[in-house]
Amino acid sequence: MEFLKSSLDSILRLGKENPGTSPGLEGLADLETPPELGVLSIKTLDFSEEAIDHRTFESIDDFLESEKPDWAACRWIDIQGVHPYAINGLKQKFNFHTLAAEDALNIPQRQKIEEYEDMLFIILRMLRIEEDQLVNEQVSFFFLGHTLITLQEKEGDIWDSVRERINREGSRLREHGTPYLLYALIDAIIDNVFPILDNYFDVIDQMEQEILVQPKKDAQMRIHRIKLELAYLRQAALWSMRDISSSLHKNDFELLPKKVVPYFRDVHDHCIQAIDAVEMYLDNANGLQGLLMNANSNRMNEVMKALTIMASLFMPITFFAGLYGMNFEHIPELGWKYSYPVFLGVCFLTTVTLLIYFKRKGWIGK
Repeated sequence: MEFLKSSLDSILRLGKENPGTSPGLEGLADLETPPELGVLSIKTLDFSEEAIDHRTFESIDDFLESEKPDWAACRWIDIQGVHPYAINGLKQKFNFHTLAAEDALNIPQRQKIEEYEDMLFIILRMLRIEEDQLVNEQVSFFFLGHTLITLQEKEGDIWDSVRERINREGSRLREHGTPYLLYALIDAIIDNVFPILDNYFDVIDQMEQEILVQPKKDAQMRIHRIKLELAYLRQAALWSMRDISSSLHKNDFELLPKKVVPYFRDVHDHCIQAIDAVEMYLDNANGLQGLLMNANSNRMNEVMKALTIMASLFMPITFFAGLYGMNFEHIPELGWKYSYPVFLGVCFLTTVTLLIYFKRKGWIGK
C-alpha cells in the first residue's frame, strides 16, 4: 500500500501554498471557467416516502438551472470531482459560507464538522481498497435540512448499498429523510474501514507464519510500513472520525432532529471499535518485530552452532597436523612406512568419535 507517503506529503503541504492570501473563494482562478464535459459526475436523487427520481446532468450549469420537484421531500446531490467553477456555482445557489466552499475546494483538509447559520458542513476521509491499493479520498458534506450535498474528489465510492436502500419502498431512509441519509453515508464510510483492517489482519497473520518458517530479507521494512500505515489510520483518520461522531450523537446541532441521535451514537460505537482494532493490530505488529528479532537470533545461533561443531571436528586434526609438521629432526614416526595411513585412520576415528559424542549430547540431528 503506497497511500501513506502521498497522504503525509499532502498534509505537509496543507496551508503552505500562497500564505497570507484572503480566505474564501473570492479571487481564486477558474471561478468563471466551466469544466469540460465529463470532468464532473453530477447526480441527484429526489425522494419521498411514496416516490423516487434519479437524474444525471451532463454539466454543472444544467444542474444549477434545475430545481427540486415539488413532490420531493428530500434531495441528495452527489458530485464526483472537484472544480472551482462548480463549487462557486453551488455556493451561489445554496448560499454556502465562503470558508466552507474554500475548504471543499482546497484538498486535503483535516476531518472536521462545522455549523453555520443554516448549514452543517462535514469533511471526512473515505478509505477503500481498489486493485489492492488503499484509496484515501476527501468527502465534503453540505447538510441543508432537506437537501444533502456530497462532494467527492473523484468518481467511484462505497455508497451503492445506501442507494439500493433508498430505492426500496418503505425503507427507513425514505421515512426519516436527509438526516438519516447523512447518518447512513457516514456510517458506510466508517464501516468500510473494517474490511481494510481485516486486510491488515491477514497480512500480519501471513507475515507471522512466514517469520516462523523462513523470514525474508525485507521483513523488517514491511513490518515498519505496516506500523506506519496503522498509526496513520488511527491518528489521521479514526481519531478525527471519533470526535465528529461524538459531536453528532451528542446532538449539538439544531439542524439534526432528535430521532436520528441514536443512530449517530451507533456510528460513534463503530469508531471506537475500529480504533480498538487498530490498537490491537499495532500490538500485533510490534509482536511481529519481536518475533522477527528472535527468529533472526535463533538463525544466527544455528549458524554459530554449525560453525562451532565444524571447528570442533577439525581441531584434533589440526593438532595432529601441527604436531607432525614441526621441524624437529628426530620424530619417531617419520621413518615408519605405515605412518601416513595410520595418521589418516587416527584423524578419521577421532572425527567419528566426536560426531557420536555430539549426537548423544543432542547437539546435532535435532
